[in-house]
Amino acid sequence: MLELFINKIASNNSREVKIICLYRYLSWFFTSMFYLFNSKAQYPIFKIGVIIILFITSKIVTNLYAKYSTNTKAIKSLVLTETVGISLLLIPTGGLDSPFIWYAMNPVLISASFLTELFCWFNLAFYLAVSTSISYFIFNTENNTATEILSANSHLILIFILITLGLQLVLKLAHELNNERNHLKEINYQLTEANEKIKESMEHIMSLYQAVEMFSAQDSKEKLMNTVIYYAKELTKSKSSFFKQVNLDNSNKIITYGDISPDMDSLIEKELSSALKMNEMDEIDKNITYIRIQNRIFAISIVKSASRLFGILGIEVEEFQKNDYLYKKLLSFLTELSAVILERLYLEEITQKLVVAEEQNRIANEMHDSVCQRLFSISYAIHTLVAKYSKLSDMELRDQLIRIMENSNMAMKELRSTIYKLSSKKQGRRIFVSDIKDYLDSVARLNNVDVSFKCSGDEDLLTGAMKKAIYRIIAESTGNSIRHGKCSEVHVELNIKNTCTELIIKDNGKGFIIEDTINKRNGLGISNIKRLVNSFNGSISIDSVLGEGTCIKINIPGGNLATLDEGGLVV
Repeated sequence: MLELFINKIASNNSREVKIICLYRYLSWFFTSMFYLFNSKAQYPIFKIGVIIILFITSKIVTNLYAKYSTNTKAIKSLVLTETVGISLLLIPTGGLDSPFIWYAMNPVLISASFLTELFCWFNLAFYLAVSTSISYFIFNTENNTATEILSANSHLILIFILITLGLQLVLKLAHELNNERNHLKEINYQLTEANEKIKESMEHIMSLYQAVEMFSAQDSKEKLMNTVIYYAKELTKSKSSFFKQVNLDNSNKIITYGDISPDMDSLIEKELSSALKMNEMDEIDKNITYIRIQNRIFAISIVKSASRLFGILGIEVEEFQKNDYLYKKLLSFLTELSAVILERLYLEEITQKLVVAEEQNRIANEMHDSVCQRLFSISYAIHTLVAKYSKLSDMELRDQLIRIMENSNMAMKELRSTIYKLSSKKQGRRIFVSDIKDYLDSVARLNNVDVSFKCSGDEDLLTGAMKKAIYRIIAESTGNSIRHGKCSEVHVELNIKNTCTELIIKDNGKGFIIEDTINKRNGLGISNIKRLVNSFNGSISIDSVLGEGTCIKINIPGGNLATLDEGGLVV
């Protein structure tokens, strides 16, 4: 009740002002009641009139105090004016015997709260001097001296002094506590802000982890750069991002993501091309540079390794974010990460070519040392037989043909043996399925969960890129089921058909609200899965019920036989 009343008083002011205002109204009420029911002979109407006038003036002065609470000069003037007014109020209400003598604690409280200690004591001395003078000149019916009046009312003077001293000490302590509270508020605000930054940093770390995982899954420069600009936009929470290719597959085109129109696309490309022609790459290389296009600001950073220049990565920023340390660190990290991944992709291409060349040489040597030698022997034997067959008997001719046939069979066996060594399909081994099973068995043992895996169909219908994507989807989904879903069972089913590939991953975990998870940073795991599926024009459906579990169904169309370039072997 009291709290509600305080809030209604001077609602736009501080709590300290509200409490002072409350005290002023309460002091008016109690002093007025004592005055109204005082036994001294005064007309009740006169008393009521004094009380009403005091209330009106008190209301006006209280509002003025609340209005000018931060103006020291105004407060001093109001305090002195009110002190004089209260002193004059003693004349019609009984002098030092008036209950309103205690109403003088109001200006004392004000001066102790908002003014200096010296002024507070000065105001008290001024009030005591004026009230004593009024008592001496007006109510001194016995012609007492000033010393006798002071001596007779010394207890009142002592009470005023002690109350004033107590008020000053209490208010000083209150001010110190208030300062401590404000200091704690500031510290709490800083801690809250730091905690938010830590949370944001943790989200960024998790997102960067997801980005690194996603980058590692890319097997082409085009897909990789699309992934880079996607994460550049998502991690920095910017409106748009782009990547300008430079000498990448003899292409200088620009890839954009987000709110960038075709017209803006061409303007960005023109601006960057101009920077390249003006030899500004050194400046961009040293620092994150900002360009302004149609009142939009883009932060750009060069992507390059020690040996190759790949392009320029850019994100849209607001004016106030230009000096944001986190933005700069994120953009620098993505730039360096992109350069490392692109360099790795470039080196992998070279390594793959070297491996293929080495394998071709090995096969050629093996064929030369075995099959070619036998074919040469067969060719030579046939040549000899053609030259001498007229001189040979039927028995000798038959023996020669049998030897040629035996050598032909041996050559065929050696050729078939070489092919079988190269082809896992010919050996009857299912390497892809075996790798998935080994991974799931390892996950089951490490996390003490029951993981089942069923696979049907021919894994050779899948390309190398599809195998890699399916493996990563299974790893991401089962990991989420165990870490976040807290499941005890995971069921994985893979059906490889001629027309499509179906993947079903089901768990008995705690489930989640799909929309909430996607909107949060930790929804990037699902985003990664969707991007992997979409890269093969596939479809994905996620059904999750809180307390029951989650089921992910994925359908990837196609299923063409892998070619030699994709890691398969056609025989």
